[in-house]
Amino acid sequence: ETLMRRILLVGATIFCASRGSAQTTNYILSLGVGGGASIPTGNGGNTVKEGFNAQTYALVQLPGFLALRFNFGYQKFNAAQQIYSGVGGLQINLLHGPVRPYLTAGVGAFDLRGLTDSSGASMASKINFGIDAGAGLAISVGRVSAFAEGRVQNVYTRNGGWIQGAKQINVVPVTFGLAVGLF
Repeated sequence: ETLMRRILLVGATIFCASRGSAQTTNYILSLGVGGGASIPTGNGGNTVKEGFNAQTYALVQLPGFLALRFNFGYQKFNAAQQIYSGVGGLQINLLHGPVRPYLTAGVGAFDLRGLTDSSGASMASKINFGIDAGAGLAISVGRVSAFAEGRVQNVYTRNGGWIQGAKQINVVPVTFGLAVGLF
């Protein structure tokens, strides 16, 4: 019984500390930048090898746990294979405070360059619709947050090109970066 009380006391202390510091770590507008590895999966993994990604984003905090998130991304796999993206969506903070796990989901436009379709034919660069969802962890000190996140992306092409089906996950960007709260 004493051990249970100690556990409850420690849990309540951590919860209250994170709630009290929420005022110093949530900004209405934050800007972030990051980079990391991009891992192709599904049928993309057959023609594309692991590459890197870079992203910038703006986060507009709404009341409560929701924020609007606008990403601009770049991925490069080899000399000619690249993906540019612009995604708008939501970020759901699972906790408030200096340590914040979160979920993110959005839709956007993806420009596939230098990729081949499932028959091996080269695809011309054009804008395609896609989805982007993932999870991450942000740790804040004052205005600055360090974050690590993994997302899954699926792009839909008109002719069953590089990405053939709605149920396939084709690129998994793993990103590390920094964000700054502006106001």
